[in-house]
Amino acid sequence: MAVVMVCVGIGVQLLLGYVAHRDIDRVLAERADAVIGVVDAQSRASTPLEVPPDAVEPGVRVYDQGGQLVAGTIETEARDEADDLANVTVPTTAAANEELRLLAVPFTTPDGQRGVVVVSQEASPYERAEMYAFAATIGIGLLAIALAVIIARRVTSQALAPVTQMAARAADWSEHDLNHRFDLGPTDDELCQLGETLDHLLDRVAMAIRSEQRLTSELAHELRTPLTAIQGSADLALMRGVSDDDVRADLVEISKAARVMAEVITTLVDVARDPAAAGASATCRVGDVVGAMRQSVPVHLDLVEDVSDSSARIAGPRPIVLRAVAPVLDNAISHARSTVTVRAVDLPHRVAISISDDGPGIDDRIRERIFEVGASGTGGTGLGLGIAQRVARSLGGDVLAATTTTGAMFTIRLPRA
Repeated sequence: MAVVMVCVGIGVQLLLGYVAHRDIDRVLAERADAVIGVVDAQSRASTPLEVPPDAVEPGVRVYDQGGQLVAGTIETEARDEADDLANVTVPTTAAANEELRLLAVPFTTPDGQRGVVVVSQEASPYERAEMYAFAATIGIGLLAIALAVIIARRVTSQALAPVTQMAARAADWSEHDLNHRFDLGPTDDELCQLGETLDHLLDRVAMAIRSEQRLTSELAHELRTPLTAIQGSADLALMRGVSDDDVRADLVEISKAARVMAEVITTLVDVARDPAAAGASATCRVGDVVGAMRQSVPVHLDLVEDVSDSSARIAGPRPIVLRAVAPVLDNAISHARSTVTVRAVDLPHRVAISISDDGPGIDDRIRERIFEVGASGTGGTGLGLGIAQRVARSLGGDVLAATTTTGAMFTIRLPRA
């Protein structure tokens, strides 16, 4: 539209310029013809060419065949140009300046006397009209472009609104309910083709997720048996009594590590189940989750709880929500110097639980891959935060990381019931 309006503006200016020059030439020709008519009426064969001074209007000069001025007056700035045109033999136009044009027309009276009429005409009124037209063209062009933008944006937004809705629904279904499909019918238009493509994509996503869930569940069950044996053997040895302190410490560490691994496996099994079915009827509040985590905070750390602003229920069972929050709290405990802070805020569609510490913050070396398996700045396994994010996402939420001026902060966002 901008290119079109530029072309239209140039075309309008060229047309107006042509029309203005044509009108000026016509006015000059008419004035010259009128003066020649007066000269013809006043001419006498026996006398030199004479023109009464009051017979011509200002801006007109009449010259005889010798180029001598007979009558008339003309603008001061055009006198020299008019004198130069006194001996022309054919009609000739000239410009005295940018605002004044001249026309010289030779004539012969019925009595045989010859001369030249020079008339002038100001071009400034026509140029002002061109400027007004130019300004009007610019205004109309800008208005047309603005209207085109508004119309194009409205039309495209309305045309793309179904696409946006379909994309949002497909993303929501891929996270929460893999059984939904668009089923728009025959692919006789673009939206139906898009719906069919998204349905196929959802089928592949569902197949991949179910395959991953099945593999995770099978691996977890395969690991449970030997892990239970390891933990049982360690606990049994401790119950029988061990005289060597080093051996006892090793057995305690083995039992503790086995218990942690068992909890991880249980979490993986729970996540491998259908999250929509698991959380369809069970909900919990932030206070219930935080209350269950108090005992895990060591006595040398202060736990600051600020969850009174949250009263909404989380769309998820308490054990699974706890497995999304507990690894984040354990991470804060392992890095905090003196204080761990837990805050909760109810958002329109989410419950945001923020856990921060006064430790050194997130290591720049692992900032971009903090949630990847094995990413740890302290030499740990690097499983906790990754599992927390995975559990949160299985519920339809997420875990986000941020560095504050006094340490690190992680925010667990979970859907509201």
